[in-house]
Amino acid sequence: MDKFVTHLLNPERKKMEDPEKFLPSIIHGVVAELGCGPGYYCQFLVKYAEKVYCVDRNKELLEIAKELAKNAIFLNEDACKTSIPSSSVDQVLFANSFHDMRDKKKVYEEVKRILKPEGEVIIVDWKKDANFGPPKSVRMSKEDYVNFFSPDFELEKEFEVGPYHFGLVLKRKEK
Repeated sequence: MDKFVTHLLNPERKKMEDPEKFLPSIIHGVVAELGCGPGYYCQFLVKYAEKVYCVDRNKELLEIAKELAKNAIFLNEDACKTSIPSSSVDQVLFANSFHDMRDKKKVYEEVKRILKPEGEVIIVDWKKDANFGPPKSVRMSKEDYVNFFSPDFELEKEFEVGPYHFGLVLKRKEK
């Protein structure tokens, strides 16, 4: 395992970003994690969701994720075009991933396609002022997310993740 992947799966990560502190009260139904990487969140999602899709373009990272979340469905696909059936997902999770997606507009359209009409988008991402993490130039603020998803989603709630991250639940607007 390379240094980056080892860092992503380091048990010490729970001290600053512990999914078990917030996922149990948020997760329900069918969940798709887009950009799951080596499965840090997948391993917890399978405990709380009815069904979990773990999607990533990187085949090697998905192989690692398969070891952590045996009951998930793993898709080696791009987040902008998945094989997940239309209107079949209750929640889409972006855990430290959306800011890295190349074609955010296409990913947004895919999210709308796979989500049920009352679906939610859950965001966990780095605070803009965190002194480590991804380059500050690619980070998105809470406001950036709310604005980006605003045509079809509205902020339902914020939740505490840890000192370096924020969490949002964006609910699909009724038509």
